[in-house]
Amino acid sequence: MTLKGSKTWVEISRAAVEQNIAALRLFLNPGVEFCATVKANAYGHGQKEMTSILLDCGVTHFAVDSIDEAIVLRDQAPCAAIFILGYTVMERLVDVARIHAIQTVYDEVSIIELSKYGTLENPVMVSIKVETGLYRQGIGPRGLLNLLDAVMMAGGRIALVSVASHFASSEEPEDAMNAYQLQNFTRAIETIKAAGFDPKYKHIACSAATMTNSLAQGTMARYGIVMYGLWASKSHKRHVVLGRQNIELIPVLQWKTRIAQIKDVPSGSAIGYGGTHITNRPIRLAILPVGYADGLDRSLSNRGEVLIHGRRCPILGNVCMNICMVDVSTVPAVAVNDEVLLIGRDGMHATTADDMAATIGTIHYEVVTRISSLLPRVIC
Repeated sequence: MTLKGSKTWVEISRAAVEQNIAALRLFLNPGVEFCATVKANAYGHGQKEMTSILLDCGVTHFAVDSIDEAIVLRDQAPCAAIFILGYTVMERLVDVARIHAIQTVYDEVSIIELSKYGTLENPVMVSIKVETGLYRQGIGPRGLLNLLDAVMMAGGRIALVSVASHFASSEEPEDAMNAYQLQNFTRAIETIKAAGFDPKYKHIACSAATMTNSLAQGTMARYGIVMYGLWASKSHKRHVVLGRQNIELIPVLQWKTRIAQIKDVPSGSAIGYGGTHITNRPIRLAILPVGYADGLDRSLSNRGEVLIHGRRCPILGNVCMNICMVDVSTVPAVAVNDEVLLIGRDGMHATTADDMAATIGTIHYEVVTRISSLLPRVIC
């Protein structure tokens, strides 16, 4: 479809989301909650749009990064459990309490500050993030007891409802680090229980771990990248698909633009800033109204491809801030305003987030999350 009035846009497939959610639920142990991770504008797919579909799919637990994402989500989902995975500055902790979100904590200061906004009837909910070996966010064994003491001292104004951690190598199921971290996580839970707490939510499993290690699921699984139809890694896909049938994830996102201008360019012409591409023959050049400010990485200059009428068209010259140029010499009947696929499928041909990531030397997570939030998202 072509979105009326927009020169560049993102399409979100409701059917793909629904099929992915149904497939992913099959991996969950009985009683394990499905938590949809919609941080970073739902991995570039559009938080509001994805939340709308997920709510229709019966999802009741969500994870975001920031208090601002949580506030937007709360307006859409008044009854949902919302986990704030990232840091919230002290001045905004009052908002955490106001919208009844679950704040990730790993220091006593945050507990003390949050307790100011809780009551015995309405305590502020927290999730302790424990360090198990990733050495990113979280508190180690020595600090955990002091943190639990701070929760105890809050006198009921803090509700410890969750304990969490995160794997470092879950995309590689055979990595010994996974078993080591799970063991550390189990020990942390034992410490928390010994202190008199029994959090409802115990979660360390992200997408890859949930699908490859049922022992890691705890009482809640945080589904992220796979929910959007993208495998966590090639080895993750091989491990899951091996020996199974009908396990398919469908990419949810298509990223599109239009042709803004077409011009004939003679042989020997220098294309774009710096003249980094010199034509060796006469070509037909299409100007596209999309560039690195929109999320089309500049490293795709003279390397990337787009699809027009099902034909692969190379990007020529340097990608500009809001413009790039492609060779459409082989595309018959090409015209201004024709639809262009930056990411997506057209018949037998596709240009994927994985393809784009491989071209510029990154991961597909980065490709989709960097699509500008200013571009319109439309549910199809």
